[in-house]
Amino acid sequence: MALEMNGEYTLPVQQAELWRLLNDPDVLAKIIPGCNTVRVVGEDRYEMGLKLQVGSVSGEYMGSVAIYDKQEPTHYVLKIEGQGSIGFMKGSATFDLEAQGEGKSLLRYAGSAEVGGVIAGVGQRVLSGVAKFLAGRFFKGLEKHIAQGKEQTADASAA
Repeated sequence: MALEMNGEYTLPVQQAELWRLLNDPDVLAKIIPGCNTVRVVGEDRYEMGLKLQVGSVSGEYMGSVAIYDKQEPTHYVLKIEGQGSIGFMKGSATFDLEAQGEGKSLLRYAGSAEVGGVIAGVGQRVLSGVAKFLAGRFFKGLEKHIAQGKEQTADASAA
């Protein structure tokens, strides 16, 4: 079953810092919904463990993530493959970053994935809704991480 997703999100951080955050495996491990492990296996290559629940179907995925076509600080392509107890997923996503004035950046994303196995049985409408929900949680997690970094910087300046 094929899934497609795209959108954009404005974040309260400068473009260079957003680029750094999106390329930091420790940050990604904290903000990717369901992520329980991230391991660097090479330059711009990672192995990840995810635990996901889609409706009444839940399971764990192990997969690989690779970053291609890097054009710092504006663009990269993420390729993802995963397999687990509830099926498989293979896809890619393009990320484009754009400065939006003082201290803000726009992140545009577009991706597609092929999903199979038990998880595909829940239907495309449900999977599309879950994908949008997970993307929203990713961006909220990124915003929270950015806000915590600003708080820590402000606390350090006040000390």
